[in-house]
Amino acid sequence: MKRAAPIRAADHDDSAEAPAQTSAPDYSGVTDFPMHYFAAIVRQNQLNLTHVLRPFELSVPQWRVLSALAAKDRHTVGQIAEFAVLDRSGLGRLLEQMEMAGLVERTSAPEDRRAVLIRLSPAGKKRRAAAFPLVVAHYRRLLRGISGAEYKALMGLLRRVKANALMMADVSLLESG
Repeated sequence: MKRAAPIRAADHDDSAEAPAQTSAPDYSGVTDFPMHYFAAIVRQNQLNLTHVLRPFELSVPQWRVLSALAAKDRHTVGQIAEFAVLDRSGLGRLLEQMEMAGLVERTSAPEDRRAVLIRLSPAGKKRRAAAFPLVVAHYRRLLRGISGAEYKALMGLLRRVKANALMMADVSLLESG
């Protein structure tokens, strides 16, 4: 299959109308919306991953926090919320529970002693390392039958949809303000 050349800014003519889609979806049924599939995949993945993490006494949100901290130790609560894709309002309580369980530790930021940074504790590192191979196997099963090229294309499309969603949120904030 031949790939279309990427659109460059120099190729764009603001005065021209966008071409009509020849096979636009009609969105007449709930399964005609891509977000239906995103929601179904996320829901089932949460259930499946919960089962994988249960022997390690970890919840999916805890796993996401541990993974965010494993990628770069010492995050602010806001950074963890962004990287782990968790609602900030419940994250403080989750981090308190994880701290009481010995999975994370709070430290002061060297440049501002009032700022709190979260880091993995040795026990958190150990628990994540123990669960990691099973989580990787879980995701390999989830993506079974998808080639490397398809995976790369899928990730590119997902990044584009995410960027569009974030851009829409920015526009909505401007319009409502």
